[in-house]
Amino acid sequence: MPGLPKQTLLTSSMRQQPGPGWTVTVGELGLPPGTVVRPVDNIGDRGIFIGITGEGWWLLGLDVNSGQRVFGPVRLGSAGDATDFNCYVNGPPLVLCVRQGPNLSVPSTAWVVDTSTGKVTFDGPTDLRIAGTQDQPRIEHVGDYVIAGVTGKGMYGVGSRGELTWFVPGNGILPAQFTVEQRDSVPSTLAVQGSGRVDDVVFSVVDGKVVKPEVPEEIQLGQAVIYPGGIGYEYTSSGDLSERVAFFDNTGKKLSEPSSGGTLETRSLDLPIVASESKNLVMTVDGRQLLELAPSGPSADARLIGSRFFIATDPDHREWQQFDLRTGDQGKTCVGEDLWTYYIASDGDVVVALDEGDGLVRGVDLTTCDVLWTISGSAPNEAKEVWKVHTSLIQRTDDKLFSLVSPK
Repeated sequence: MPGLPKQTLLTSSMRQQPGPGWTVTVGELGLPPGTVVRPVDNIGDRGIFIGITGEGWWLLGLDVNSGQRVFGPVRLGSAGDATDFNCYVNGPPLVLCVRQGPNLSVPSTAWVVDTSTGKVTFDGPTDLRIAGTQDQPRIEHVGDYVIAGVTGKGMYGVGSRGELTWFVPGNGILPAQFTVEQRDSVPSTLAVQGSGRVDDVVFSVVDGKVVKPEVPEEIQLGQAVIYPGGIGYEYTSSGDLSERVAFFDNTGKKLSEPSSGGTLETRSLDLPIVASESKNLVMTVDGRQLLELAPSGPSADARLIGSRFFIATDPDHREWQQFDLRTGDQGKTCVGEDLWTYYIASDGDVVVALDEGDGLVRGVDLTTCDVLWTISGSAPNEAKEVWKVHTSLIQRTDDKLFSLVSPK
């Protein structure tokens, strides 16, 4: 549907219970026996996986469409006294991995791997912390870039050797909108932090450039929300303290402004919801009104899947009212955690979510909210996990990785 954010939906239909497509074992990947393989990120169809052993880590890449290894495995080093470890895409094709020890006065260790060649381009100390104190640079991951926040000071860029680069002054804290995971919309390259004043600071995570919206002098900007393809700002004007909303593109050029006033529902991140006492408007950043809804309680959570828009109608996020954005029609209300904490992926018509019972995952029809199928859970002494990597569904069972695809 034109005007909706680009989404990474599953390419294989989930209407029927999926079965194994390509299959690869730990041994075939060149990893030591007993290695646990899990995804950490992706660059397009190139899934970035980490191999976890008792004494250290390996990094490797798989084409998630074919299961073919595209780089690695690359040995990253010993676990030692590590208390935290993680890897992140940091400006494709580079991946940054950081190991942190218990002593916060000692630097962490960073490895940088060029995934186009499989070569380690840096192995050395870094000031970055996965979890740290307020005065140390704390890793944040936005889209395909690593940035680092220092509370009360601001945000830094992170370079190709794990070093701090550009700097944007502010409170050094990403707001709650950046903690929502398992979204299908392609993320923006913009982030936001508090400024210590009324207006939030929006900046590029690529180069630290601050985005300054084009507004008249009498406008006082306030809270900002980042959407795919643009920015929403709340504002007031001198002589009129009523709250209003305007939308801007990623350079700060004004795109649209609802004629009615209101505020932004900060937990609707795929599409803006402008809330007022009389109504809630679901919009695109370029100003098209998609839905007009009755006002809701504070900060309704919402999710876009294909051309369906879901809004949680209860405080526990278990009742999700759906709307067809093509027609504006209201659909069935789905009840459960499938669209919230248990959500994994969707093909646009069927959701794959963690099973609320004894199963591993299940498929739920979005039209009827019925459970279509369930993959059985782990047997004794068996380990099973399922993840979405880009537009593919991947399962691990013990030392095997395989894609989950529609039966032929």
